[in-house]
Amino acid sequence: MAGLGSLEPGTGPGPVPATRVEITVSCRQLLDRDTFSKSDPLCVLYTQRPGSHQWREFGRTEVIDNSLNPDFLRKFVLDFCFEERQNLRFDLYDVDSKSPDLSKHDFLGQAFCTLGEIVGAAGGRLERPLT
Repeated sequence: MAGLGSLEPGTGPGPVPATRVEITVSCRQLLDRDTFSKSDPLCVLYTQRPGSHQWREFGRTEVIDNSLNPDFLRKFVLDFCFEERQNLRFDLYDVDSKSPDLSKHDFLGQAFCTLGEIVGAAGGRLERPLT
């Protein structure tokens, strides 16, 4: 990850300028995959390094019990690098057990964006439908 830095004479290129960004996730009208209650959603954030096609798990929110409109409390903190395209993927799951294995849970959908789209959005708020 890049950090803030300065270029001293003779040291070569410095780090890419970056600023720390805090992302909060909320959802509205999620699919209800449970029979006798509402979904218990969890959001997993994946990042993709520039030039890579591989997604890496960055972090997970907490599970919100019985909610189709969760406002997750856990925040994701990332460094926004001004000159890099930072791809993000948000996967939503209905958690059905204590297992950390995502294949054990119901997939609700995903949304893609870049960190730059979030930073540049009006009021810093970006909405995306799940696909």
